[in-house]
Amino acid sequence: MAQDYYDAIVVGAGPGGASAALVMARNGMSVLMLERGKQPGTKTMFGGTIYSQALQDLIPEYWQEAPVERAIVTDSLWLMDVTSAVQLQFTGLDFGKAPFNKFSALRRRFDPWLAQKAVEAGAELRTSSCVARCLKYGRAVCGVELTTGEKIYGNLVILADGANSFLAQQLGMLGRIYPESVTAYVKEVIELPAGVIEDRFQLEPGEGATYGMVGYPTAGAIGKAGIWTNKDSISLMVGAYLNEMMAKRLNPFDLLVRFKRHPLVRRLIAGGKTVDYLAHIIPKGGYKDMPQLYDDGVLVVGDAAVMIRGRHGTDLAMLTGRYAGETAIQAKAANNFTKRELVTYKAKVDRSWFMQDIRATAKHSGYYSKYSDADYLLSRAANRSAYRMFSEVQVSDADKKRAIFQELRNLQPLGRSLADVYQGLLNWRVL
Repeated sequence: MAQDYYDAIVVGAGPGGASAALVMARNGMSVLMLERGKQPGTKTMFGGTIYSQALQDLIPEYWQEAPVERAIVTDSLWLMDVTSAVQLQFTGLDFGKAPFNKFSALRRRFDPWLAQKAVEAGAELRTSSCVARCLKYGRAVCGVELTTGEKIYGNLVILADGANSFLAQQLGMLGRIYPESVTAYVKEVIELPAGVIEDRFQLEPGEGATYGMVGYPTAGAIGKAGIWTNKDSISLMVGAYLNEMMAKRLNPFDLLVRFKRHPLVRRLIAGGKTVDYLAHIIPKGGYKDMPQLYDDGVLVVGDAAVMIRGRHGTDLAMLTGRYAGETAIQAKAANNFTKRELVTYKAKVDRSWFMQDIRATAKHSGYYSKYSDADYLLSRAANRSAYRMFSEVQVSDADKKRAIFQELRNLQPLGRSLADVYQGLLNWRVL
């Protein structure tokens, strides 16, 4: 039943918001989730995989009921050129066993399920509800006003409204987000029979693969592309930093068409039927772009808090949502929702493994601003070298190696190539 006042109001019913609501509702708090879409998951997009530990902490043996797609056993990185690709791949069959390492998912299926778990625990969910602004009493946030003019009050508001949170900006907790700190991606879901997917990606039923691609797909802009296997479809995604696309006059949809035309990609998607298109921006500014995480009566979680670490995003949203929920429980017990009590949330985030990594990589974030062609040149160099190495020519190995090094030097200084490799490994979280 709807009420006028809640212990907590959660803006956004994605993984971060639903996780916070689930934790609070389980502990007897009155919780309202407000979702602007017709249902959770209809207004968002992500790469395609979720690391499982954060979900397992919330819902042990989640795999018995969660609408996940495939357990990922193969991770592959492709350095692509026009008609070739150098591939670095790992397959671990143990990742196909419970509790699993990570899994592919479709947000239109996964998000409603997780939000429903919060509802079953006692939270209330209202869809098609767009928040226009946060309400304040003095310095403290005390509720929200919907675009319809309806005002809803609560002790705590948790902002889980996604990247470039305008509510956090309204409150002065988030500064301006610049194009060089944001990536724009477009995604296409292509339907294929499960058996075809398993044959093409060398999988057994229930197993999945992810392919990450750099170089050719983004036409010289710093970005990446990827392919994720679902049960009976595959997801393709490509994008780049917004400032790069603006400078090079690139369109994400044009990049998607270019990506699909690559002969190696074309073989993987042949015979498929497009069933969905999505687009999304992802905050990539890292530590320097993070907002103020807490204030009187308010917490910020997930993408709204710029909680992105390499290929980790959805799991970090769930983790920060859980931290926010735990902090809210303590605040209610103390009957104190001021920032003096809510600072516990920031302490939890600061002590986390992912924040250590985000801080550690902050100093490397400027490399791609300085060398925006790094991925492209690295991919060209790798493929040219591979062609030389594997070509059947009647020259000695020594002459072949000299030719490879000369070609690399002609492309760019060797020191720069080594730096590109190192930064690429950091960017992909291989190191």
